[in-house]
Amino acid sequence: MGGDADGTLSRTDWHRFRTVRCILKQGDRFLLVVHHGRFVFNRWGLPGGRIEYGEDLIATARRELREELSVHVADLAEVGDYRYKGSLNRVYGCEFDGRILEFDRSELKKIGWHTLAEVVTLAERNTLHAGFEAQAIHDYLKLIGSAQK
Repeated sequence: MGGDADGTLSRTDWHRFRTVRCILKQGDRFLLVVHHGRFVFNRWGLPGGRIEYGEDLIATARRELREELSVHVADLAEVGDYRYKGSLNRVYGCEFDGRILEFDRSELKKIGWHTLAEVVTLAERNTLHAGFEAQAIHDYLKLIGSAQK
C-alpha cells in the first residue's frame, strides 16, 4: 500500500479503503456491535468506521474505538483487507483485557461479546453486517497462533 512518509494514505489509497474495523478479543469471545444506519438493520459487525481524509489506518482504528466504545488499545495487529461493497476494509485485531463501561448510543444500537461459534452462526443466518467478520476473526486467530509459537 502506498502512502506518504508520515504514514497517511495517498489519495489513490484513500479512495480504495472504505473503513477500518477492529477485532477485540477477550478470552474466547469477540466484541461485535450493531451500528445505527439507514441500510443496516440489526446486523452485527466489528467496531470501527470511515477513514477521514489524510488519516492513516491505525489512527482511524484508535479514533473509532475511542469514539464508539471509549476504549484505548495499545497494540493493534494488522489482520488483512476485506472487500465489502466494492471497497477494501482494513481489519486490525488485539487482545483486550479492559471493560467497556459505556458506548456511544448515537453510533451504536448495541454491543455484545460472542464466541467464534456464535459469530459463525450469525454468518450462517446472514446477520453479519459486512459478511467478512467470521473470516477476519478466523484469520486473526491464525495470526496470533503463529505469533505465539
